[in-house]
Amino acid sequence: MATIFEQVLFTTLRIECINENGNLFSIGTGFLLQRPVGEDKYKVYLISNKHVLCNANSITITFTKSKDNNPDLGNTVRIPITDIKDSIVQHPNPNIDIAILECTRLFIMFPNQLYFKTVDYDMLASFDEPELSIAENVFFVGYPDNRYDKQNNLPLIRTGMIASHPKYNYNGDDVFIIDAQVFPGSSGSPVYIDLTYENFKNGQINLGKKDIKLLGIVSATMIRNNQIKSIQTGTQLLSEEILGLGIVYKATAIKELIDSMPTDN
Repeated sequence: MATIFEQVLFTTLRIECINENGNLFSIGTGFLLQRPVGEDKYKVYLISNKHVLCNANSITITFTKSKDNNPDLGNTVRIPITDIKDSIVQHPNPNIDIAILECTRLFIMFPNQLYFKTVDYDMLASFDEPELSIAENVFFVGYPDNRYDKQNNLPLIRTGMIASHPKYNYNGDDVFIIDAQVFPGSSGSPVYIDLTYENFKNGQINLGKKDIKLLGIVSATMIRNNQIKSIQTGTQLLSEEILGLGIVYKATAIKELIDSMPTDN
């Protein structure tokens, strides 16, 4: 069985953003999350940033094909999703850079053809976890500067450390800061923490358990250009110095948006 770290590779997708003229103008990251909506029923959502999804007229996602319930690495299918503007649900708070595209029907249309994994709804961190604190290790998955394993269609996993106390809102916003090299193309990257490892590191051993939580979604990186400021991590070229600090919107804001969405269609 694939490790949970291998599985998160297949929850994460490279999003090609297409404008109304049919031209590629940006590349970002998104990830799939599954939410139960009744007995044996579920919905699948593509989660990314507003600045990734809301400026696009359509998007294209490349999936790895499935073969005998395993990934057929190197064998891919590109799926365009057109006219998405009316289908995207944005977080109602204009300052929270999270948007969702419900795409359950996509996977119904391609049964057993696409290999993918989803983040479980109960993996969303509540930020009440007693193990969660500052200076703990995190990992995030995406396509920094459009770098990824093109032959196998796999994103990159990168690591960092929680730089601001995660249980408090940084500067009053629903975010926390990670000390990590967050480059353009990382917008929409999911950020995870392995609480099992953090407990072990802190002397609290819990054998036989792997407790991975989704902490949030990367939105922007901090740069230095005479003054310190933040920029969204699209794929535009940058001449400023990247400070190695990333802005992450909390999983609680993701949950808030998902819970506001209808479940009966």
